[in-house]
Amino acid sequence: MNVDIFVQNVKQFCKAQGTNPTAACEASGAGRNLMDNIKKGSIPSVAKVQMLAEYLGVTTSELLGE
Repeated sequence: MNVDIFVQNVKQFCKAQGTNPTAACEASGAGRNLMDNIKKGSIPSVAKVQMLAEYLGVTTSELLGE
């Protein structure tokens, strides 16, 4: 997983939805601190990535930049 691409994509999709990454992560159920944890080197679970992608209306592949 390329963290930089993931973070950029999350920001881009959130902007398109009129929200911010922290709010989207919290609302999706992935966890309010998901983005901070990823930036610190944690790898998110597949389930959390799926929850965030579903909330943003994109595929996990789009979110991961695949």
